[in-house]
Amino acid sequence: MDAPRDPRLREVDDLRRQLRSLGYLDAGVDRFVLAPAARNRRPLAIGWLASVRIGALAALLLGPAAAIGVSARVPGLITGARDGFVVAAYLGLLFGAACSAAAFAISLMASLLVRQPAFSRRRRGLALAAGTAFTLACLAYLTLWWDASRFGAQGWRSLWTTIPLAFAAGVSLLLGHLVTVTTLAVVVSRNDGVEPAHGVPGSSRLVLAAAGGLTFCGALLLFSLTARSGPPIADAPRLAVVSSGVRVRVIAIDGFDPRIASRLAGAGRVPAIAALLDGAKAAIRFGDTRDPARAWTTIATGQPPEVHAVHGLETRRVAGVQGSFATDQRSGAGRALGDVTDLLRLTQPSVVSGSERRVKTFWEVATSAGLRTAVVNWWATWPAPADAGLVVSDRATLRLEKGGTQDAEIAPPGVYESLRTVWPALRAEAAAHAARLRDGTEMGALLRRSAELDALQMAITKQVAGPNVDLVCTYLPGLDLVQYGLFGSSETASASPASVAGRLAALDEYYVLLDALLGPALGVSDDDLLILITSPGRVSEPGPGLLLAHGAAADARLLDGDAQPTDVMPTILQALGVPLSRELAGRPLVELFGADFARRYPVRQVSTYGVPSAPRAERRGEPLDQEMIDRLRSLGYVR
Repeated sequence: MDAPRDPRLREVDDLRRQLRSLGYLDAGVDRFVLAPAARNRRPLAIGWLASVRIGALAALLLGPAAAIGVSARVPGLITGARDGFVVAAYLGLLFGAACSAAAFAISLMASLLVRQPAFSRRRRGLALAAGTAFTLACLAYLTLWWDASRFGAQGWRSLWTTIPLAFAAGVSLLLGHLVTVTTLAVVVSRNDGVEPAHGVPGSSRLVLAAAGGLTFCGALLLFSLTARSGPPIADAPRLAVVSSGVRVRVIAIDGFDPRIASRLAGAGRVPAIAALLDGAKAAIRFGDTRDPARAWTTIATGQPPEVHAVHGLETRRVAGVQGSFATDQRSGAGRALGDVTDLLRLTQPSVVSGSERRVKTFWEVATSAGLRTAVVNWWATWPAPADAGLVVSDRATLRLEKGGTQDAEIAPPGVYESLRTVWPALRAEAAAHAARLRDGTEMGALLRRSAELDALQMAITKQVAGPNVDLVCTYLPGLDLVQYGLFGSSETASASPASVAGRLAALDEYYVLLDALLGPALGVSDDDLLILITSPGRVSEPGPGLLLAHGAAADARLLDGDAQPTDVMPTILQALGVPLSRELAGRPLVELFGADFARRYPVRQVSTYGVPSAPRAERRGEPLDQEMIDRLRSLGYVR
């Protein structure tokens, strides 16, 4: 006689029979999700374990797709295949956990509703309603996620839009179907003796095809209702340069106060600056200049931060990812979020890079037009791209000091070796310039360090930029460092009048030293145009900046009205004879040029300059990420 079977095994066999009769175990994906139902009779356990498997499938399907969307929405975060894999894993875990939680909540709610008399015999309808609700929620989220990427601006007729929407519809339908069968498994496990109807709700091919078509049409409709307006992304046309024969030399000075400069010019202490102030000039009305990376990228691109996407000097790097993303350090919530994620080791502080910038700078445009360019020490130029002319990035000085194999700090790479050869001589030249300050106090140390940094940038520029280069740009941070070091701390507010007077005298001395550094730059030929750009620096109430032009092509007059930071880029490109993009937010200040120059070289336009090339640079050497943060912290740029 056979031994009596365990009642628990009979329950498992009975449930397996019911699942087969309903068609659950016909499809492989259903068998995978509902495998826990064949081993456990408890409804909550079935719902939980099946929901975990739904989350695993969602992670595999949505992680890579979400990483593609993030790469478009957050420039600079994904720099290669490894970064893409890590971001896909992070987002897969996030989406998987969310889908698991949602599926379990739905199955739990169904298990509670099925106890009610109104739903006890409507199990199929309850399961189908649960799956439909999950499908619609998933579809809406994925559609809006794709719409938020820059590809969404191309419109629903683009292939790059219809393919992701079809993928979103398919994934949403699949996950909704799995929620349907999971919910039905939960309610069937509460069998009260009533045999449910056979077949999984909505499992026939005709129903699935109709549901898929309706889901895709719904995604298209939702996308068309929410898609951002804007022109499609166009390819950049060839730029035809009408050469003016002018070589442009751009010097950018941060922390410059025109009132102090005018006072010292009247006293005869800054003759070079006085000559510039008497020439062609325009006042630039800045907004918030407390973050130099954001302000100077606006000047370099001719676009506001909302377009160029460099929002701040300090960014965050995700653990395991080489790229970085911007955080809003101006708000308390942004700083708090960054501190929490840093504490949990999910992120770490980083410094803004050119990989985050979405539009071209004026030197990149000039290079793409066939002109020879060189840029030294501008913000957000690291990693130095290989197709933007000669770039000595904002990390180059640190690399030259440290030595070793470079990590895209300078392009072309051969320039790094030539600079390393003459680096001791450049340092000695900069030190000799800073030695003109004989103040031995703490303020004197601040002035000398800033003066040596400025002199180094000018020495590097002289070394790398030959006489035949069409465009040379140099950024000088020293005056801003001095101004912030003397007056940017909380101690200044309670300082005595004598202390304040001493600090003002020290600031005056730095203007005099800076004037001596600029003096040789004024010896321009008739084919040269010197453009001096100034910003008020890291002050809470910024005054005006200046755009000063010196050379035969300049017209010595003060412009009527105020210029904007976005006017600088088109003005420089107009001087070079490069056509201007209609996408630029500013206008060329043609009033700065002489009447003959303006008549011979009228403004020409093109539709777009396109986007920066990708990948922007190849990184192979020893990273200087932490060293860069330490350096900026010592200079007072970051906390």
